[in-house]
Amino acid sequence: MYLYHMVIGEKDSDIYIIQQNALSKGLSRRTGSRWYGSSGGGLFPELTERFRPANSPKWIDFNIAFGADLEPFEKPCLRFPVFSDKILVFNRDISTDLFGYMEDQYDGGKGYYTVGLPPIEDLIVQYWESMTTLDEYFKHNPYKDPEILIFETVPGKLIEYIE
Repeated sequence: MYLYHMVIGEKDSDIYIIQQNALSKGLSRRTGSRWYGSSGGGLFPELTERFRPANSPKWIDFNIAFGADLEPFEKPCLRFPVFSDKILVFNRDISTDLFGYMEDQYDGGKGYYTVGLPPIEDLIVQYWESMTTLDEYFKHNPYKDPEILIFETVPGKLIEYIE
């Protein structure tokens, strides 16, 4: 099974830099695409940590996490095999709702983006509850829009650039 990481840039040179960095240094939050810049777990770090389940693995660190997709979103992209157990899946719909609270902060707290949403604390608890492994995600398909997060560097030797 493969995962995909979209390579986007404002110029051809940006794409080349992302591609070369990932192939030589490995794929990580630092060498990856800005497209995967934030996840639901990284939007409100203090609250995310406060509601972190006691039994969650210590290696879960949203400061180093970066995203991937189950299929290529568009080309060019990077493709690599599932290489680690430090890959988790969360419900992207919850992340989208959490992002609504970020948008609300930028909008001066008017609440346009959060009308009808549960309180942010409830969303963070739901986000943690949505956490599952890739294997479990495929067995049960608990939600339709997965947010796949990788919590370690993908070795460059495993990465293939697809145009």
